[in-house]
Amino acid sequence: GLQLSGSLITHIEFMVFGVLIVFFLIVEPHGLARLWGIAKEKLRLWPFPY
Repeated sequence: GLQLSGSLITHIEFMVFGVLIVFFLIVEPHGLARLWGIAKEKLRLWPFPY
């Protein structure tokens, strides 16, 4: 198998977490509040999509 040291795995975890944060900020710059607002609006209009 592939031999990886513990410190390398820790650094890879931090890098993946950082990339996810940057990706989320690019995709949704207004943050979780905007996503929550979109979800609430969709649920409010759900039974009546017109």
